[in-house]
Amino acid sequence: MSEHKRVLRIIDGQEAADEDVPWPEEVPADQPRRELVLTPASAIRIRPVWWLWDTTPEGAPPTSHGRIPMNTLSIAAGGPGLGKSQFAVWLAARITRGELHGELYGKPRGVIYAATEDSWSQTIAPRLVAAGADLDLVFRVDVKDDGQPHARLTLPVDTSLLGQAAEAYSIALLVADPLLSMIDKGINDYRAAEVRQALEPLVTAADKHHFTILGLAHFTKSGSADPLARVAGSGAFGQLIRSLIAFAQRDTEDGGTEFVVSQEKNNLGRLEVPSYTYTIQPVTVETEEGPSHVSRFVLGPETDTSVREVMRGEAMPDANREETNETVVWLRSYLLDRGGCDESSAIKAAARKEGISASSLHRARGKLKVKMQQTGFGKDRTSFWSLPGTQPDDDQ
Repeated sequence: MSEHKRVLRIIDGQEAADEDVPWPEEVPADQPRRELVLTPASAIRIRPVWWLWDTTPEGAPPTSHGRIPMNTLSIAAGGPGLGKSQFAVWLAARITRGELHGELYGKPRGVIYAATEDSWSQTIAPRLVAAGADLDLVFRVDVKDDGQPHARLTLPVDTSLLGQAAEAYSIALLVADPLLSMIDKGINDYRAAEVRQALEPLVTAADKHHFTILGLAHFTKSGSADPLARVAGSGAFGQLIRSLIAFAQRDTEDGGTEFVVSQEKNNLGRLEVPSYTYTIQPVTVETEEGPSHVSRFVLGPETDTSVREVMRGEAMPDANREETNETVVWLRSYLLDRGGCDESSAIKAAARKEGISASSLHRARGKLKVKMQQTGFGKDRTSFWSLPGTQPDDDQ
């Protein structure tokens, strides 16, 4: 096997001459040559991190709550039905209106929305309307190929064209929904090296043409309580992405459910930023052919609960099922003995005396669909737990 010519080039104003480098005469002159280029750190242009999405509150250090760095690859991941696509539409809509807090606030920009699973006419476009997007700045991407009548956007084949289109249309965000579906079918998406080969050119193009990539991904059904480890597809994501936005659903103290979105990776900024609750609201969009029923993402207030904590809680019931069932029996009996209702502080104190953990009590409350009601204000505020069909007495 012939060897490539290897040239060591020093970037200091002088370049080593080819004749200074050994060159086997038997290697053909047209043989591709390989070079090592050494660049001193003093020649590297130092740049700050700019944030596409930045939730830094007033009075905090600038960009201290940056969440999605610009011109990089970020992932939005979660289980099915948690609103990842609605979040992507919400993000896109804010960008097209210049309403997303971050570097582009007040500067409307374009978005390419590349989707392979949802219908544009029945799902994506109505969701964009419901989210308030400027539809003139959101682009569907199609591929025309004389050799393939049913061609689709494919990575890494179309990376160069994608970068050129992004620059020509002043694109700020590329949504890949889902990301893995756009990787060439010949690539094994469970092999990290192959996934990196497909995505690294896209990351390079994003930096060169100044657009950010938000890839949507699913969580595996079981496994680690680490959100990053649960992202389906390949461990290569963990090395390529700069940010991970994770989604989960948890049981609340009043027996209901709550959606939570958290920052679970942030290579270029702080990881200890607050999580948020959010809701998925039903919306009816009027069309020329009748109403279209879709949903939209609505960001809620901050919460102390993270997606990682929710996942840890989900991993506990199987190991503690017997304990939880015993707590269910105890809690039902306790409440029935008190007419179906009691103050939450009294219930928790009684549970501690019985050696019942707070997490076991929480799961039991969810299984019994125990309702929580609060009365009074400030120091006089009191919380009651009640079995379905019962209410606290008026004089309590």
